[in-house]
Amino acid sequence: MVGFMPTVSPLGFPARPAAPAAAGAPRWTTALVPAAAVLLLVALRDAGLRPLVVAGAPPALFAIAFPRLPRAAQAAGASALGGLALGAGVIAHSAPGLLAGVAALGVGLARGWGINRRHRRRRAWRNRAATTAGALLAIVFVAYPTLTAVGYLAKPRQPIRESALGLPHERVAFPAGDRVRLSGWWVPGRNGAAVVVVHGGGGDREGAVAHARMLARAGYGVLLYDARGRGRSAGHENAFGWHWDRDVRGAVDFLTRRGIEDISLLGLSTGAEAVITEAADDPRVNAVVADGVQLRIAADANALGITDRLSLQPAVGLIGAEIRAVTGERRPPALAGLVRRVASGRPLLMIATIPIERTVQRRYARGTGAQVWELPGSAHTRGLHDHPDEYARRVRDLLDSAR
Repeated sequence: MVGFMPTVSPLGFPARPAAPAAAGAPRWTTALVPAAAVLLLVALRDAGLRPLVVAGAPPALFAIAFPRLPRAAQAAGASALGGLALGAGVIAHSAPGLLAGVAALGVGLARGWGINRRHRRRRAWRNRAATTAGALLAIVFVAYPTLTAVGYLAKPRQPIRESALGLPHERVAFPAGDRVRLSGWWVPGRNGAAVVVVHGGGGDREGAVAHARMLARAGYGVLLYDARGRGRSAGHENAFGWHWDRDVRGAVDFLTRRGIEDISLLGLSTGAEAVITEAADDPRVNAVVADGVQLRIAADANALGITDRLSLQPAVGLIGAEIRAVTGERRPPALAGLVRRVASGRPLLMIATIPIERTVQRRYARGTGAQVWELPGSAHTRGLHDHPDEYARRVRDLLDSAR
């Protein structure tokens, strides 16, 4: 009979047997994590190969490594995956994303529950404090920017109502500067001039119909369209607007083909940044109205004070990095230089409402001929709604001055 011989250490003392990293993990948790990863891949199936690889690889790798991870890492990783998947599912209206989030959060809760029971009270509270601090940092610097990027890239389209404009118009379609097919409305004018109107990020042409009506009443022709990936236009959305200037270029080309030479631009929010970007390199544009210019790359945050820069620049940088990784798009130039180029030879009116707009627009316009009209009592791009007569007069005066 062979007796039991304990394993010994090099010093001759019995060695404590090593426990597996995920000892005691219920089988259902190791099954749900791969299921959540598969559901996320299903949610990404229509996004294209690059988003599928970039966004789908981390959850897939976590699912593979999950059984071998320590319990704390299992709980943290599953909770983070679940929170991001659930948020993304809500933003994108994706049932597979929602299911993946619920499944992963369930695993995270199960693996984290009671994890400190075997620790002494002081160590347990240290762990809780460290976990809370880590969670807050992750929410501010990872989860919030990531879900914001999802919102910029995956917000569902809404149907376009033909009656929303409330003006006689022609349904038109035209190619953007990179051949993406865009859909819009053309309202002929009475004075021989035309204005391209660009809506804000995440919206569509219906979000700018009030501005189109204002311009039409003043006698201007109006071209109003859906940006790429929005409304009835082709392409993939990027509500940060990195390629929206190509859409504006296509709109100016459309008007030029119709024999119109007096062309101006009016943009709202992301559209405001797009019209400035296009006008900086397009001499056919006579004047620009940019309502709601803010930030779109980390370098734009240099226009902020040091406190705001420390809080916003990392988030804007991470959002930009994630958008670039998922879409492959190149970052646009900084807005300060573009404003300077536009204002050097043409009228430029920027309209600022909320504090961040007032701060950055003052900085962008410093040393240039650009005008900044501040409306501190209005919400983002609500200047026309709150001050209809003054708004219309200022816009009309600027456009008339360029003719």
